[in-house]
Amino acid sequence: MIFEDDFVKKARRTLSSDKDIELHMAIGLCTEAGELLDAYKKHVFYGRELDIRNVKEEICDIVWYLEILCDELGYSTEQAKKDILVKLKHRYPDKFKDVTNRVIDEELRHM
Repeated sequence: MIFEDDFVKKARRTLSSDKDIELHMAIGLCTEAGELLDAYKKHVFYGRELDIRNVKEEICDIVWYLEILCDELGYSTEQAKKDILVKLKHRYPDKFKDVTNRVIDEELRHM
């Protein structure tokens, strides 16, 4: 809880339990990602209009879970954004290409 900011403080207020918070957040992220995917599935495969309001709601839920999980780990989402850009620059210096011979330790060293 090193990086607890105003958002995280307010978000934590709504936690139902202090038990296994990291696991709760990880499961919640997967659940909400599934709900987001379901919205797109309904649009693409069932021909329904994409429910942008629902998509935004699922994104908000994902942010809630992610912010609290990061806070539990002492890892800010701001640092995560910086780290992913470093990793992507190292892994894909020009643009995306399928990488089959990755050296994970080398990628992580740049983070």
